[in-house]
Amino acid sequence: MLDPARFMTDVFAMWTETDPGLRRAAIEAHFRDDVRFHDPDGEFTGHDALERFSDSLQSRFPGARFTLARPPQQLGDAIRAYWFFGPPDKPQAVSGMDFVILDGALTWATRNSRTRGGQNAGFTRRGMEK
Repeated sequence: MLDPARFMTDVFAMWTETDPGLRRAAIEAHFRDDVRFHDPDGEFTGHDALERFSDSLQSRFPGARFTLARPPQQLGDAIRAYWFFGPPDKPQAVSGMDFVILDGALTWATRNSRTRGGQNAGFTRRGMEK
């Protein structure tokens, strides 16, 4: 049985993993080859695209990390997880929510929304349909 907290903690750590080999192993362990990731910064499909997004995230926000804001909820074949993101001196600089659609133990699609200062920062419904 999937542990939603462990799964999402692993996924969030993957985004800021600086070792390319460890990051690729985490991507392959948690995402289908044809995963679709929807983010206010764009839509990304496949493992290579997730790596490019991770590289971009790390170059824009060096040292920043994700933390769970509260325990994730598993809803059938989906997980909803609220999170914080920021550098060590301001770990809650950004907050948001990810909605992950699972295919067994692998992620088929994920949708990210984020807020800054209580305002929604880019969430749209675009791309949520199968």
